[in-house]
Amino acid sequence: MTTTNLAILAFLGAALVGLVIAWYWARTLKERYEAESRAHGGAVRIELSPGRGASLRGLTPEPILLKQAADGVRVQIDDRPMLPLAAFLAGDASAALREAAAHIAQHFGQSWTVLLTVHADESVTVQRLA
Repeated sequence: MTTTNLAILAFLGAALVGLVIAWYWARTLKERYEAESRAHGGAVRIELSPGRGASLRGLTPEPILLKQAADGVRVQIDDRPMLPLAAFLAGDASAALREAAAHIAQHFGQSWTVLLTVHADESVTVQRLA
């Protein structure tokens, strides 16, 4: 074999090793991304105190948008503008929203946007949006 042929074989071997390393790295990143998506995707069921689900359903039969950021929890009901949770004066609905926000923070941390759905049996599911 000539030195040219050996150089070509060495180059092809190095290229093959590089492709295997790149494939393994891409597969690892894809698996990590999919695991994170599964962790954040899907609905999470939260347990509220008895009667709290009915209080939330009294606000609207539609899902409720809740968002927690640095300035606190904000709530959007139906097509109305988003309001701070503090705008809801004391009452059953306000207490239910505060309790739901506390449960959501336990699941998703201190920064999140979710849709809160109260079902006819007063069970509550949360779908994380961000």
